Amino acid sequence: MEILLITPPRQIPQKSDFPPIGLAYISAMLRGEGIDVRVLDASPFSWKRLAEALRLHSPSIVGISCWTLERGQVFKTAKLVRKMLPKARIVLGGHHATAFPQHMFINAYADAVVLGEGEETALELFRAMLTRQSLENIRGIAYSENGRIHLTEHRDLIINLDLIPYPNYSDFNLDDYLGLPETKGRAASIMTSRGCPYGCIFCSGSKFWERRWRGRSPENVLGEIEWLYCDHKVRNFIFFDDNFTVQKDRAVQICQGIIDRKLDIHFVASSHVAHIDKELLYWMKKGGCYRIDFGVESGAPEILQKIKKCQTVDQIEKTFKLVHEAGIKPRAFLIVGSPGESEKTIDQTVSLMGRIKPYDSRSAEIMWVLPNTEIYELAKTRGLLVDEFWLKNNETLYYTCEHTLEELKLLRDLLMKGTSTNEGTIKASLEYLARRAYYNYPLLQKLRGLRKVFK
Repeated sequence: MEILLITPPRQIPQKSDFPPIGLAYISAMLRGEGIDVRVLDASPFSWKRLAEALRLHSPSIVGISCWTLERGQVFKTAKLVRKMLPKARIVLGGHHATAFPQHMFINAYADAVVLGEGEETALELFRAMLTRQSLENIRGIAYSENGRIHLTEHRDLIINLDLIPYPNYSDFNLDDYLGLPETKGRAASIMTSRGCPYGCIFCSGSKFWERRWRGRSPENVLGEIEWLYCDHKVRNFIFFDDNFTVQKDRAVQICQGIIDRKLDIHFVASSHVAHIDKELLYWMKKGGCYRIDFGVESGAPEILQKIKKCQTVDQIEKTFKLVHEAGIKPRAFLIVGSPGESEKTIDQTVSLMGRIKPYDSRSAEIMWVLPNTEIYELAKTRGLLVDEFWLKNNETLYYTCEHTLEELKLLRDLLMKGTSTNEGTIKASLEYLARRAYYNYPLLQKLRGLRKVFK
């Protein structure tokens, strides 16, 4: 085999929700050019099993995706590759690799790093590596040569996403994935667009996608849905877009196309509250949408302003009312520990949850500090970390400039207990206790299958 693209084993080996769509896109690009490539989703693998797979495939090039929260597993994977296949060339890509390419040459034995959007860059890079050509003219990479690291010219984002082939699913068995917790049967993820026009201070996607939104044409999206529906028997979909509804007309046309093609599906999408209206909800419901996820984050106006959500409490309330009336479940994602967080702002969030009655709001993430975000730069100026932190630590980093981690956990518990009290049912109380145990035991948080318990 020439190229093997790997998703590393999880800390607790287990199934993923969906196949790794980013690697599936790159695989499709390479196969379209006749390059021998396979994607290995090693999420449920032990290290012994991964070593056996490396020995069996014996690729000349190994590509690995690197996300900040999973970077420790990535580094262990790269170390194993270097041990098992000392002559293989290692390529890293993904959000964390893009933020700190120099670190990949130290911690992940990289020969090259793909910076940003990967399809066109990976095709040129792998082709050059296979034919032993120079890498210096390939835009959008970092590479090592004679002990020196070189950064090449920036590569622009792909303008026409319709030119990217559908993800290659030949290396996956969709029955091996958890899918969506509320549905039964096969599920798949689809990216109908990339990027987001907003600049939330905690979101690393803003810089990765250069704060630009690009959408595929409705015809192209519908073609992929129908292909998955007919050829792969998929009936449940999650639109993996950061924001599916940026262009209302495009979203409506996709939903109308699902109806016209008689595709009996269920799907989940994400949106910003400012993009929702009755007409859009009507077509989303008819097209099979049963849940819309919103980044509510907080019910305190001053917090929403500080984290640059570009939304008001009034907008949140009006949007959730419309979604309920349309017969769609509105989900509220929440964050604890934003700049300015206090018991008062937590109480405001609890109060808002009581008014909007979202589907599943009895949990919240503590504010992460991710590279290439505004909160990261704020944390640096306040002395929480330096860039070298990522070279020596693999743990998750939280925003603890204003509260200790223990204080933040207490604030999260206050939020969870408050939202449970809002509902006032035995079921809500039991779910609160279960979630409290879930957060108190870190290993439980790594078990993907538990999400079905908290659906």
